[in-house]
Amino acid sequence: MRIAKILLVGFISTLTFFKSYSQEWIGPSIDNYTPANGMLLNPSTIVDQKPWLDVHLVGVGAHATNNFAHLNQSTLLNFAAYGNPAVNLKPDNGWAQLNTQILGPTASLSLGKQAVGIHLSVRGAGSISKVPLKYADLLINEGSDEDSTVLTINNTRIKTLVWGEVGLTYGRILYQFDKHLITGGITVNRLFGLQSAALFFDDGEMLIQDDKGTLLDGSGKYAYTTPAFRAGGGWSTSLGFSYKRMLDDVTEYVPHGREIGCFTLPYKWKFSAALVGIGGIRMKRDALYKKFDSEDDANEYLAAVDGGFSTTSLPKDGDRYTAWLPMGVNAQFDYNFENGVFLNGLFTQRLSFPSSYGPDRSNLFAITPRYEKRWLMVALPMSIENYRDPHFGLALRLWILTLGTEHIFPYFIRSDIYTADVYVHLRIRFNRAPGCRTKPIKGIDEFRFGDLLRKKVKDPAACPSW
Repeated sequence: MRIAKILLVGFISTLTFFKSYSQEWIGPSIDNYTPANGMLLNPSTIVDQKPWLDVHLVGVGAHATNNFAHLNQSTLLNFAAYGNPAVNLKPDNGWAQLNTQILGPTASLSLGKQAVGIHLSVRGAGSISKVPLKYADLLINEGSDEDSTVLTINNTRIKTLVWGEVGLTYGRILYQFDKHLITGGITVNRLFGLQSAALFFDDGEMLIQDDKGTLLDGSGKYAYTTPAFRAGGGWSTSLGFSYKRMLDDVTEYVPHGREIGCFTLPYKWKFSAALVGIGGIRMKRDALYKKFDSEDDANEYLAAVDGGFSTTSLPKDGDRYTAWLPMGVNAQFDYNFENGVFLNGLFTQRLSFPSSYGPDRSNLFAITPRYEKRWLMVALPMSIENYRDPHFGLALRLWILTLGTEHIFPYFIRSDIYTADVYVHLRIRFNRAPGCRTKPIKGIDEFRFGDLLRKKVKDPAACPSW
């Protein structure tokens, strides 16, 4: 049962050895001053963005939650407790979600009524559903309290996927009249598969005996790709739109144009929706997949797996398969109380297929009050994951640094910890285009060194109207 063991233990290791790496990164995803993050949730975010140019330098985040493995009466700051995870055997079946991302150089640029963006990232996702918890206890602790027991397994799914992506985003204003502004955007990603593994049990029975799990009868399938750079390749896309009810007439509005002082106009409320993660990765380098049923020798492939992860020794039906990305649809409503106070509602629904080899996205519903200005943002996301797991978080942006968590209590309150989450992002922003200033230069007190590199204010190109 080595496939299942590595998948489960790998997930628990991410949770329990969690140090400094969110699900949707709610804070920076809804912040109007961090559009390079927001375009990953909805590509139309970069149109009419607050900064003229947003350059995200580096960021890292991770989110792990489950209902069985936990730190026993501890806090996430108690690192000594990380090496001894406990297992809760009370639920009938175990479930878990994992999402990690390293976001590299990323940028979004406003070009008047249009906008472009680019991002580079490495992502990892995993999902576990309907795992018998006595089996999970056996794999994690390498032993069982009972001499032997027979477990019934149905629709068990264990899936992981790690990939890199390089994405290009384009957006533009689609409609503007009176106080109505509609924007749209699309992102196209080139994907590079780095790792993939999946194990499905559709139905069957498993014997737990002598610290081993043996499948007595059942059907299902598995897939595996040896970790490697470019173990597979593929494409994906995301589509999004936004409707803004503006405070002023925007019939002739050009974001960052001269007519409005090279800034953007505020909205009263905004609704946006996007379809994200449409695509997959064709795994084809040292990869395999196999389906099995009750007529097969159930332990033939299990014995091969226990002997190691050599793809040459594993029984297989083929050596190429497609791992689909965690696809989903999300919608947002953002209301501006003015003076920097906003209230955001976010809803995310997974659309992935249960029988696909790719991992599942978490369902999410969140209400987030926030205060945002050019150099400061504070958000308090209150979220429910998969309609059963409530979280309360905190996000803070101060100048070039954004950090936060979707679940802050485990850092300070001692309890049984089933969820771990944290993210941090570093960026620089250019709020107005180079050479674009509305204040005239009057003497040495008004002089800036950057003026030597800018065009003169009287030059029509100094503050473009696009």
